[in-house]
Amino acid sequence: MKYVFLIVFSCTSFLGYSQKNSLSVGANSDLLLESPAYDFFYGFQAKYGLKDRNYILGNIGYSTANITFIGADYSYDLINFNKIFKAYTNAGVGAEFYSEKWKQSETRIKETYIPLNVQIGIELAIAKKLQIYAGYKAKYYIDEDVFDPNYLNFGVRYKLR
Repeated sequence: MKYVFLIVFSCTSFLGYSQKNSLSVGANSDLLLESPAYDFFYGFQAKYGLKDRNYILGNIGYSTANITFIGADYSYDLINFNKIFKAYTNAGVGAEFYSEKWKQSETRIKETYIPLNVQIGIELAIAKKLQIYAGYKAKYYIDEDVFDPNYLNFGVRYKLR
């Protein structure tokens, strides 16, 4: 419950401050490009512009591997052509909550993982307020000491202001 309160408090404080800066919302996806899993992550994303080339991304969602995730990234535009085409990089941290119930023994397994991630990608404005993006993401799981480099990240965002 304390996490829910912290998230709601942060979002309301954040939105009160953000009256001058850009704000976008959209859907995002991560696809693990390794066989045999090909896990698919999907969810909601918010993008908050700090300055001309800096912004913060917040993500929340679910995956086909029974993982619920939440995360935040700091992003920087490496290339910005008139706000139509961008090449970006970002780094962030998240929390992944794994939960699965085994039918044979009726036991429930719950695990929490903390991944650090880096990404490089491109973004294209296809309309004045609509953006599509795709990138390559790598994750490092701190607790497990595992590097997972093969994620394709893609999605669409709508610019609110």
